Amino acid sequence: MAKLYYTPQEVADQLSVSSDTIMRRIHAGELPAVRVSERVYRVPMAAFERWASGFRPVRRAVRIRRTTREIEIGAGERLPETMRALRR
Repeated sequence: MAKLYYTPQEVADQLSVSSDTIMRRIHAGELPAVRVSERVYRVPMAAFERWASGFRPVRRAVRIRRTTREIEIGAGERLPETMRALRR
């Protein structure tokens, strides 16, 4: 069976850094990893190879737009009785 994940220690050995450095990068979101349990992380091999080749994931901010509570009804349609109460 082919291996799909590296441990943080294996990644650290490949990069010649400490496992603490790898854990800091995982927690900072710089290195993709999967959290297996409360204290155990695994780095997918494909994600590590992509990261090692120079790809850096972009963290994007999510913006939530507020919407109105009005219900749009097409021409000639009627609101159900339960929806009329919401409009008041």
